[in-house]
Amino acid sequence: MKKQLPALTSLRFFAAAMIVVQHAAGHFGVFKDLAKNYALDQGVSFFFVLSGFILTYTHGNLSGVKNSIYFLWARIARIWPSHATTMITFYILWAYVFSTGYSPDISTTLSNLTLTQSWIPYPSYFFSYNGVSWSLSTELFFYAMFPLLIINIRKNWPLKLLFSVSLLGLSFLIISITRPPAVITGDIITSASWLYIWPPARLLEFVFGMLAGLVVMQKSDSLLDSRWSAIYGFMALTIMICAGILVPNLSSWMLSHQWISLPLAGWLNASGAAPFFALGILLLAVSKDFITRALSFKPLVWLGEISFSIYLTHQIIQKTLSLHPQWFASIDQSVQMLGYCIFVIIVSFLLWRFIEKPAQKLMLSPFKNNTKTLVNALQAKSPPPTTSSPHYSARVNPACESTAPP
Repeated sequence: MKKQLPALTSLRFFAAAMIVVQHAAGHFGVFKDLAKNYALDQGVSFFFVLSGFILTYTHGNLSGVKNSIYFLWARIARIWPSHATTMITFYILWAYVFSTGYSPDISTTLSNLTLTQSWIPYPSYFFSYNGVSWSLSTELFFYAMFPLLIINIRKNWPLKLLFSVSLLGLSFLIISITRPPAVITGDIITSASWLYIWPPARLLEFVFGMLAGLVVMQKSDSLLDSRWSAIYGFMALTIMICAGILVPNLSSWMLSHQWISLPLAGWLNASGAAPFFALGILLLAVSKDFITRALSFKPLVWLGEISFSIYLTHQIIQKTLSLHPQWFASIDQSVQMLGYCIFVIIVSFLLWRFIEKPAQKLMLSPFKNNTKTLVNALQAKSPPPTTSSPHYSARVNPACESTAPP
């Protein structure tokens, strides 16, 4: 029983838009400078951090094998149906409708169906079918780790943080031993395979989000009583935007002076702003200023709700259009981009409305009693809700809160 956080839902749309612009800039020629000068792929890092925060905020008292298994099933029900739908759609379009000759082997198909493709460090696996789904594979690893990470996190959070840092260190160790190239020039293992795709290397970002959620759970009253609480939302956006711009620029500057290695610069560029994202999310969660009210605007919240579908559909549409650029060659590129964005939103809404929500409900329906058991167990271990606390309301969050990237 937690306070709803519509401002964070809205931010999911803006983070998804970063990824859309990054992928579409090269095709439409619009926003090329934006995609070139700013590390828009940090939107993925934001989603990983937000996922850790939301899961901790809504399931901070999760315990027990039975509840943990149900929690994991609820997370699968949240992401797998839309993933499978877009995967199959991509295959039908590319293999049959447009006859591109796309013919993945059995192992690639199975890794996608089981969302394990990001564990295999070859682009032919983690970028196969609907390429963006590699992040769902990585996210599924976070979901599997969450029941273990959340145990006694109030007391042993330094150990959990050290564990995630150690996994990142392992990635750098693998790179230092194998010395893979930094740029993808074919179906080869690169440093990005280990630092950008491999799930253990990204766990630190998820844990940053968990720690932000832990702070909100334990310190919300003192944060709200702070003299700075009236501008928390403004502070949050300032911190996240500045970090998203400055950290990649700083990494490039340090690389140019040969102060850091190329793999470290790559990691900072994609993931280095994660602790600042966690701080911004924390501040927004306890904020009630004008920024939070603006982000709670219902159309923005709705776009945030369908942002997962936007993430899954946008690249399929963009790649399909790239097969026949002559279709819209006579139309101004800005108009093409606008039409593309509108079409993506329409398709995403249909996927959300007719696949994501119904399939999620269907997959959870056999376990309705488990849902009640889980909610009762969490309530029994949580402080009773009070009308004076802004972090409780009469509404119970579902066990499958929207935390998948985006």
